[in-house]
Amino acid sequence: MFEIYLLLTPLAGILLTLLFTLMVNNRKSRTKTADKEQRSGQTLEETLSALQDSTIAIRASKAGAATLKNLWRLNNPFVSDSAELQQAYRRALVKVFSRTNGDTWKGIAHSVAGSLEPLLHRRCSADGSHTITANIRDVSRHATLVAVFKGLFDIDNVPTETLTYIGSEIHRLTVGKKQYDAGTTRPDYLPQDLQRSADRLIDILRGIFSEAKNTNELAQTVLCSISGTPDNFNPLNLVIPAFEAPWRGVYYTLLAVFQQGSKRPQDVLTLRNCSAHQQPSSAALAIAYESLRLYPPIRRVRRDGRVDIEAVQRDPSYWGSTAAKFDPSRFLDENGEINTTLISPGSAWMPFAVGSMKCPSAGGYSARMIVMLAGEVLRQLFPSESTPQWYVDGPEWDLAAKNGQTLRAGRDEYASVYVVSESYK
Repeated sequence: MFEIYLLLTPLAGILLTLLFTLMVNNRKSRTKTADKEQRSGQTLEETLSALQDSTIAIRASKAGAATLKNLWRLNNPFVSDSAELQQAYRRALVKVFSRTNGDTWKGIAHSVAGSLEPLLHRRCSADGSHTITANIRDVSRHATLVAVFKGLFDIDNVPTETLTYIGSEIHRLTVGKKQYDAGTTRPDYLPQDLQRSADRLIDILRGIFSEAKNTNELAQTVLCSISGTPDNFNPLNLVIPAFEAPWRGVYYTLLAVFQQGSKRPQDVLTLRNCSAHQQPSSAALAIAYESLRLYPPIRRVRRDGRVDIEAVQRDPSYWGSTAAKFDPSRFLDENGEINTTLISPGSAWMPFAVGSMKCPSAGGYSARMIVMLAGEVLRQLFPSESTPQWYVDGPEWDLAAKNGQTLRAGRDEYASVYVVSESYK
């Protein structure tokens, strides 16, 4: 009898543990289902209203804002409830954007072109074929970081390995922060390894900005006056918002146009042939708009409730039966010009949010940045005037991607995927 008791006791413990796990998972499943149903039932008007009514106080009150502030040691509109600070940031950025002319864009493109070379792996074969291979995520992230440094702060010639480290650490720590947010009840406490890595990154950036803080107007105004002092400033106050969403915009634009394959090279040609110093063509802008629609860098935001931007921008009710398809022509009218009603206030296109929380770069800067950076990457991959030939591969480039289905939209998706451009003498 005693032996039976000894056997049953651990079995009971195991059964209770399994039962508890099932209950927790079931609760999580019901919560996710309810959340999904709530989002799917949200109308365009409700989504717009939720975004329109949002304030910096609401955003700053969210738990994620607290860990964002603590991890990166930020003092910017993403973590502060100060309306004065928000307006000061907006004025300073809009001023920079308004001064960005064709020569500025040309200079940014030149810096990007020179910095990409170490990330392009060239190979010449005995049969005269020439290939250039590049990891799509890496070139997207690298090019965007170069553009942020050059375009906003006139910082150039940062070593490739330093840029790679900065980009990968911002991404790694952001993912780590989100994972921590999902399970924490203590936003004021962060794992020491995350905090040490973030502090190390801040120190590296301070070194890069050591001259810009004294010579660049944006750095002086925002980093060393509004958010800090010359002796205690944090470049991440501007680098994170200027880099995090745009690099994913460039990334999914390249993934989407490469996904179409060499038999449909028109979008690749449109971007490649769009000169950096000239205003982008309507066809090039349409590619950026469609990428931002189908693959918005900020997919969901939390305000009073959860606002699912991605769901609205993929809803057939607003975008027709081809809503899940990458089709830039939907943004063009019968004359080949941008159909402005599709991107105007009140439309179902809202990658930059709406209302007082709308991104300062929404006036055209971000879309042109995507066109310019994607175009520059393509000019380096396809330097000849001939029709581009390429293929995409990698462990994550699965059958769905090869068959043209909607790409998975997540921070770590397609990280190992690469493109190979091919040319023959």
